[in-house]
Amino acid sequence: MDRPMTTEELFNKIRDILKEKGRLPDILDYGFATNKPIPIKNYEFELKNNLQYGGSEGIYLDLWIAYFAEGERLAGSLGTFKTLDSSNEAMHIMADLLADFIIEEAAYVNRNQDDFTWEGADVRALGDNGEPLKWCFSCSSMESALKSSLQIKSQAEICEL
Repeated sequence: MDRPMTTEELFNKIRDILKEKGRLPDILDYGFATNKPIPIKNYEFELKNNLQYGGSEGIYLDLWIAYFAEGERLAGSLGTFKTLDSSNEAMHIMADLLADFIIEEAAYVNRNQDDFTWEGADVRALGDNGEPLKWCFSCSSMESALKSSLQIKSQAEICEL
């Protein structure tokens, strides 16, 4: 990507994945992404949700992310799924949708971490085959990443002796 993905785009991406896999329930009346998208500049965010009965009808599943920016804890809306059905069975179906959304969102972000890294730097070790290992850490700046990498490299060289 040539720019950070927005919260609206992430919601739509995961909704599309769920639709493609046949995991969007038939009882849904809608699944709308936020109309106030924000760019997601770091993959270190928490997916938050609120699954509850509506004030006058149906069941809502609201999704958002909680993240830190400039030392502040902030939130950015992803979107909402809604059904007019308010039965116990509908609540279970919406809870299943929530679980599926969490699973697919985590898998998508983990597969595409570099697309969610627009601030700071990630440091990854490479295996003998040149492929990145799962081991990784984040730094607030490139300078900090280079310094940490040099420290780790010198410790690894000491271990090899």
